[in-house]
Amino acid sequence: MNLFNRLLTPTLPAVVLVSEARKKQIRARWNQSDVHQSLEFWTEYFADVAKSDFLMGRAAGKFGGAPFRATFDWLIAPSNFVKVVEGNYHA
Repeated sequence: MNLFNRLLTPTLPAVVLVSEARKKQIRARWNQSDVHQSLEFWTEYFADVAKSDFLMGRAAGKFGGAPFRATFDWLIAPSNFVKVVEGNYHA
């Protein structure tokens, strides 16, 4: 969470509260692979997020709406995490 705040805020909303649900999601992503069990991985993960115009809210929103901005919870959700790791948001 500290890495997220350091690398992605204030552009993305800061993580303020450490809920049990967030801890559970973080543990699940951490334990998903040996590769994920280092702060280096997470630094690179959040650096990749920072490079994405879509995830950072720098891309225009659909139909003239507000742009999408990823949140911490969105980034650690299982299906979204896989998409980000696989580079789906780096067009």
